[in-house]
Amino acid sequence: MNRVIRAVVFDFDGTLADTFPHLCRSFRYALAPFVQREPTDAEIIATFGPPERVNLLMLLQNPQIGRPGAERFLDEAERRYHEHYEGRHDAVRLFPGIVEVLETIRSRRWPVGVFTGKSQRSARFALRHVGLEPLVQALVGGDQVARPKPEPEGLIQLARQFAVPVEQVLFISDSPGDIHAGQAANAPTVAALWGAFRPEATVAAGPTWVCHTVAELHQLVCNLSD
Repeated sequence: MNRVIRAVVFDFDGTLADTFPHLCRSFRYALAPFVQREPTDAEIIATFGPPERVNLLMLLQNPQIGRPGAERFLDEAERRYHEHYEGRHDAVRLFPGIVEVLETIRSRRWPVGVFTGKSQRSARFALRHVGLEPLVQALVGGDQVARPKPEPEGLIQLARQFAVPVEQVLFISDSPGDIHAGQAANAPTVAALWGAFRPEATVAAGPTWVCHTVAELHQLVCNLSD
């Protein structure tokens, strides 16, 4: 498929970095004093799309997880989340080969953005901590959009920042919701399966391309036209 590409946008969690174990530990730590049982990884990840504060509220209000009235502790749960997420971020690692992909993209003079459901605070902290900040020109977090993923608002914002038609922005993510966001914007998409929590669902969403490994993504980027 021949698509003209002039900018690239990545999701962060599960796409650029192996974060799901650390995220789930951070949510369980945040919620521990206020729940009747710990949420499973699947229950936590099912809330992703909006930023952490919304994820926490959804879990606190889940009658199978939170204690009655647990939502009144949302501020404290959010404080505990950031305490754990930022204090133990050394557990997070970039997927091998990601830096080389970003360097190749930048060598082609394509701007690089990140559109994530994470709050801007968490996303900026994560990019800085894993050393990607110099390679990423723009970021849209989940608290910077009125309508979170799978809505395409953040992708459209980044296209405008880059002065590039959104149809020429490649969106790379492990999440089926993100593939749907790209489709809603008429942007080409890549299913990044190397870190996907539900790879079969991401493929079923109908991405433009499927990459099972970072090496496959690197080859795809090298083959794309501008």
